[in-house]
Amino acid sequence: MRKETNKWKYSINIKDSFKDETTPELVAELCEKLISQLNKIKEKVAKSNLTEDEKYEKGEEIDDLIGQFEFTRDLANGTISESEWDNYEFDGDFEQLFNDYMSELYDLGDKRVLNVNDEIEKFIWVN
Repeated sequence: MRKETNKWKYSINIKDSFKDETTPELVAELCEKLISQLNKIKEKVAKSNLTEDEKYEKGEEIDDLIGQFEFTRDLANGTISESEWDNYEFDGDFEQLFNDYMSELYDLGDKRVLNVNDEIEKFIWVN
C-alpha cells in the first residue's frame, strides 16, 4: 500500500540571495545559484530511489528549468546582447522573466514523487 509522506526529498536555498532592488546583475547571480543547485539535484535524482519513470520525468523537467535559467542568465549578463532581444521576444523585463521561471520551479517543487518503496514524497522545497 502506498504511503504518502510530507517529507521533502530535496531543497533549494535561494531566498537569502534576494535583495531590495532587482537588477540584471542580481538576476544573473540568482540564475547561477539556481543552475548550480538544480544540477546537483538532477545528479541526486539519477542515483535516487525514485522509480525509473520518475527519474526520467523529473530529470527532463529539471533540464528544462536549467535551460530557462541559463537563458535568463545569458540575457541578464549580456551574453545575449540587447540587439538580439527581439529574436527572443524579450522586452528587457528581467524581473518578470525570472519570476515566470521561478513560478515553474515552485510548480515542479510542489509535485509529489514515487519512490521504489511505494512512498510518495514531496519533491523540492524552495526556500
